[in-house]
Amino acid sequence: MAIIETWIPPSREHWDFLLWLWQFYPITTHYIYRAVIGPLLNPSMSPIHPIIFLSAITFQLVNAISIGGWLASYGPLTSKDWEGHAEWIEVGMVVFGLGLLSNIYHDDELREIRRAAARKQDRDNIDQGQKLGNKSVAKVYMVPENGLFRLVLYPHYLSEWIEWCGFWMIGGLGCLPARCFVINEVASMLPRAVNGRQWYVERFGKDKIGARKAVIPWTL
Repeated sequence: MAIIETWIPPSREHWDFLLWLWQFYPITTHYIYRAVIGPLLNPSMSPIHPIIFLSAITFQLVNAISIGGWLASYGPLTSKDWEGHAEWIEVGMVVFGLGLLSNIYHDDELREIRRAAARKQDRDNIDQGQKLGNKSVAKVYMVPENGLFRLVLYPHYLSEWIEWCGFWMIGGLGCLPARCFVINEVASMLPRAVNGRQWYVERFGKDKIGARKAVIPWTL
């Protein structure tokens, strides 16, 4: 007996549609978090140079067109095309999900630094009889201590790479747009992480940073 006629359980036509829709789940979930939820959660945001802003838009447009084209037209489309790929999809979904959860967790650890600074400022303002929230916390910096921050200074970068390696596995190792995305992310973010570690050392000292690496535990 059908719970919802032709949907639960689905007819072959609706099953194919749901399967087609499901392939978009990882990328849409990531960008809902990154582009919509993330900015709303940030206590403050630093200014961004127009060139960086335009470069990011260009990168995302090319990436979206490439991945969208692969999913909609140029990659595997039929059940036969995906035959024998179920294990890769299952493992890739797990890898992507773990990377996304790690990304969210470590992003929130960074936000908590400024949230804690804002709470302290509010308490100080109350003690001094001043208005709440009249000072910016945008330039408050500390060394995070939780999660993978114990091992590296940029675990949110590493988590992002893990996410998109999972997406690459879902699309198949022959998914050129996903592979290019991973390569471009590592190529653009790795130098930032290495330079960022040097900034942390200069600001907080070698003793405070200790054995933490930039982005890859025990390695780099």
